[in-house]
Amino acid sequence: MSLRLITHICFLLPFTITVFNFQVIITKTVSESLAQMIAYGNLGLLFLGIALIIRKRSEYSRTAKLWIIFFLLYFVIALAASAVLYNPAQILVNIIPLIYVIGFYVYLSHPEHRKVFKINAIWGFAFSVFLGIHFYNTKFDLDRGGFYQYIDRAGGVYGDANNFALAAIIAFILVYKLYNPQNRLFKAVKLLVLAIVLYGLFITFSTTGFVVFIICFVSINYKFFSGLRLVIGLALVPLLWIVIANLNNLTADLDLKGQQRKKINNLVNLATFNTDEVDDSGRNELVTNLLHNYVYKNPIFGNGINFAASQRGHNTIVGVWADAGIFALLFFLFLLFRYFLQAMRSPPEIRFLVLPILLTMCIFMLSLQSVINQPYLMAMFIYMGYLVDFKDISEVSKATVDA
Repeated sequence: MSLRLITHICFLLPFTITVFNFQVIITKTVSESLAQMIAYGNLGLLFLGIALIIRKRSEYSRTAKLWIIFFLLYFVIALAASAVLYNPAQILVNIIPLIYVIGFYVYLSHPEHRKVFKINAIWGFAFSVFLGIHFYNTKFDLDRGGFYQYIDRAGGVYGDANNFALAAIIAFILVYKLYNPQNRLFKAVKLLVLAIVLYGLFITFSTTGFVVFIICFVSINYKFFSGLRLVIGLALVPLLWIVIANLNNLTADLDLKGQQRKKINNLVNLATFNTDEVDDSGRNELVTNLLHNYVYKNPIFGNGINFAASQRGHNTIVGVWADAGIFALLFFLFLLFRYFLQAMRSPPEIRFLVLPILLTMCIFMLSLQSVINQPYLMAMFIYMGYLVDFKDISEVSKATVDA
């Protein structure tokens, strides 16, 4: 086995394992001890990979480097807050995203590694959606760790509908933008994969996911909306609004129950500006509780490592403030602003790949507390940092192989 192949395995195997959430799946279905061994094995591979290529590193991304600075700032302040307020701090568990950030920061500094990572990310996210659909069709609920007679929303390999919707949207964007086969057969395969991924998004019944997907789909098809087609597209907006406003009537014959019908009602209420009736699954109350009872009491230095998650804050941005205070929050917002700015300055081929993924992640940050603590999402952030800094069109415009 060549050193080059070993290097790829050291990084891409942990990435794939986290994309499929295998550690949690193994915990729920086989053994917690085995799952812990897999987690430690992933970290061991990352450290081995860093050791193998650290001396052969290429030019680093300044934008991606901000994540390392952010996590160090976060841990220093949050750890101090945990000590002062006597809040428990699980340092080893929460430091894992930083290890992945450092690992992929080194690994993706090589342009050739970014091309291999791109292919792995395309199919990793796509097949994780396929597996999530299989769970839904077989009525397996990962969150509860078993089979049930009725599951109203697909939680996928993550056991959570919104996390699954986030992965499905990223999978759709990656396949749509980066997989460009020349053979007719594989073009048909691409359409089939996109259709399956879109079905995976649909069965999540995620209001956020549906809205974000529409925005992303328009942005990745920016070339279409020019001249007469732009006029036609704008003319179709009222038709889309009418369809969404009448979704309850259009889906009346479908056997939608529980959360399924509630999420359809959410889309209807959004389209008709009846926002008071939108069901946010109690997230607004959770965020309000986090702000008023904890954040405002310790706004400068926060409440400690992973405090927001322990309170089920369901908001990544407010969670950073709750954990590590205002300085960490401001740096976090600056980091995200840097990504958007660099993406806007990039060529269209990169801009309209990075912006939809970045926008998707940021919008889901408002309803999820598990964005920046997920290793596979952090690897994607690092990858996008290299794309927007080096602006190498060849890394995203070349057709992938028909295999």
